[in-house]
Amino acid sequence: MNTQYRKQLLAFLCAIDDSNEMAAALDILLTDKEHVDVDQRLQIFHLLEAQVPQREISATLGVGIATVTRGSKAMQTESYKKLAKKLAHSRNELWMRCW
Repeated sequence: MNTQYRKQLLAFLCAIDDSNEMAAALDILLTDKEHVDVDQRLQIFHLLEAQVPQREISATLGVGIATVTRGSKAMQTESYKKLAKKLAHSRNELWMRCW
């Protein structure tokens, strides 16, 4: 899926260097449900990294086991492996700001 609109989206997001602008961009691009889905996907990644069993994640987050399995499969891709450090860094950076 490398359409003209995907390329436009990537260029748009890459041009944003302010967290408030990025939040605004995500608000105009994603529905409330899509925001929830992304949030859950990030939670799934975090819990899987912490070795929490998939069935427990499913029950804790109130999502289907297939949703957790999709997250697990995504973590096995080269794309995830390339970005895992940035994801962990952003999680740690947020935690540090909150405390």
